[in-house]
Amino acid sequence: MPDPNAATDPTATPVPAPDPNAPPAPALDLSQIKSMLNLPDTASDVELITALVELISNLQQKYDALLSDATTLQGQITNRDLEDFKDIVTPETTDFWRETLMANRNEAVRILGSIRKDNSATPPAPTPPPRVPLANRILTLPKSVIELAGGASPVDTTHAVAIRNRAHELRKTEKLPWSEAFTRAEKEHRP
Repeated sequence: MPDPNAATDPTATPVPAPDPNAPPAPALDLSQIKSMLNLPDTASDVELITALVELISNLQQKYDALLSDATTLQGQITNRDLEDFKDIVTPETTDFWRETLMANRNEAVRILGSIRKDNSATPPAPTPPPRVPLANRILTLPKSVIELAGGASPVDTTHAVAIRNRAHELRKTEKLPWSEAFTRAEKEHRP
């Protein structure tokens, strides 16, 4: 019987009292356990315990390897998800989203998808104004060889056009050859 005056450890978990109505625990069949471990029926308890410890050690090694593989794969999936959502995840928020994806990938992917959908609903950026070429690059009218050489002024050009038009008119109405019609038109339009 425990001493009621003894100090109790406050961090110790209380051991529940056995339930008197619980069915009795099934008895262990040591011969069945020995046959599962490929031990002879004459194996001692020490041999049985040694075989069980080796089995537990092997299982622990396999568990550690599987846990390592699962962690590596989870990291690869997280990196792939971060790459898929790189238009949303900024460098400042990468650590937050990495932890969120590791903790609850389905919910994090759903949230990132809704953020992407909301961002795509925003109106597109306004179109930039049309490009205007530099003033020295504007091509207005094709220039003649005389104008390029720095010759005729616009007044001279209008005068020449009037002469040409009059020569064409004379050629048509009076049926003159071009050279005669042009000479007459020049004489008529002399300043």
